[in-house]
Amino acid sequence: MTFDSLVEQIDYIDINKQNDIEIKSVSNNSKLIEDKDIFVAVVGKLSDGHKYIDDAIKNGAKTIVYQNNIDFKDGINYIKVADSRYALAQISNVLEDFPSKKMTVVGVTGTNGKTTTATTIYYLMKEIYGNATNIGTDGTFIGEERSDTANTTPDIYLLNKIFNESLEKNIDHVVLEASSHGLIQDRLNGIDFDYGIFANLSTEHLDYHKTMDEYFAAKMILLSNSKNKIVNIDDPYGKKAKAKFTDAITFGKEKEADYRATDIVKNEKTTDFKVKGVDFTINAIADYEIYNKLAAIATLNNMGASLEEIAEKLRDFKGLPSRFQYVENDLEKNIIIDFAHTPRAFEAIFESIPKDVKTYAVFGINGDRNTEFRRLIGNACAKNDVFAVITTDDPKFDNYNHITDEIVAGIDELGGEYERIEDRLEAMTYAIKKANKGDYILMLGKGEEHFMKYHGNEKTPYNEMETVKEAISNQWKF
Repeated sequence: MTFDSLVEQIDYIDINKQNDIEIKSVSNNSKLIEDKDIFVAVVGKLSDGHKYIDDAIKNGAKTIVYQNNIDFKDGINYIKVADSRYALAQISNVLEDFPSKKMTVVGVTGTNGKTTTATTIYYLMKEIYGNATNIGTDGTFIGEERSDTANTTPDIYLLNKIFNESLEKNIDHVVLEASSHGLIQDRLNGIDFDYGIFANLSTEHLDYHKTMDEYFAAKMILLSNSKNKIVNIDDPYGKKAKAKFTDAITFGKEKEADYRATDIVKNEKTTDFKVKGVDFTINAIADYEIYNKLAAIATLNNMGASLEEIAEKLRDFKGLPSRFQYVENDLEKNIIIDFAHTPRAFEAIFESIPKDVKTYAVFGINGDRNTEFRRLIGNACAKNDVFAVITTDDPKFDNYNHITDEIVAGIDELGGEYERIEDRLEAMTYAIKKANKGDYILMLGKGEEHFMKYHGNEKTPYNEMETVKEAISNQWKF
């Protein structure tokens, strides 16, 4: 695309044209810039892209987009804009020819259950429509091909490349997780959403959003930009979303839900329920899984799939790793890996455990969570009579003892039981040893993350499943 053609299609304050070189691509990462690319100097909370303009030019950038005053260099095109984030989205959509308009796009947002809901939708779209793409916490899946993503919600220019790669492979159904950070930072600006799903809202990311109202407003950006809105009417913030978007389709257990789960029966490892008279069986027992599946059922049904077809396909869906995943063992103990990492997620998983057995939870809390968040985690353990084994989980710029003290404060408020064991393997070994046959030992927080952040954001290789298996093998040493 030519420079002149581009500026005709975007908003800008001023331009300085010094070359006619064909524009190839766009990025806000100077390290990814190649010859003929546009570099957009994005101003963020933690960094300012204007500092990396020279690096981008060295790597081949021939056009610079900026919002703060800068010095010009000969032979380089410059575009001044009011908001560089917004400009990045505009430019990417123009260069990539708005690929989302050629697809059926589903966005999923909420505090808990985004990944499970999106993965269920991805599975159903593959089964019913032939193939699909999934973008989120566990990476990007174009059909069956997986690649890593740096963020749950990648930047818009990366999303558009994924969309176009999908279209090249004749895939025109895509589901993505829309994080609050991604929404508020305009990473999804200009994407043509056919369906926007709001799952729930609970305390998280208040270090970033400051208040629950701000957090909720960020989530509502998705619904504002979706043709069809689908919300969890059982969630208090889902009710607020429905009040804001009166045309929203609803799901839940309450009578007012458009897609209501009734006649719920829990079996050993499956749950049966009905939706509009159609029988469903899902391979999960956690209450929150019903909501994840209802969101998927509502979405696929509104795409045109029958409830009967959706029910048939769901029976064979085994779920995804690290979401209430049983770990096989010869100890006759229920050892579970789950990605739960918020107070509400802890509550939900504790509520799903049978009450006639003891529950142990091995977990830590990230270093970037606030005091109230950690206190609520401690409260959740004590309130549900869960024995907490507090260990390490991404301390980042904080430290284990400080994090643990804040969790313990919440446990002590309600007279709960706990043990502090910093090493995660030792903590797992202890919990499994302490539990009796039939008890539940929950390994929470890490899931499929294959790293631990001990020092800032530096990643140290780590594997939760391997560590759990080692802890199980340690039982025979006693």
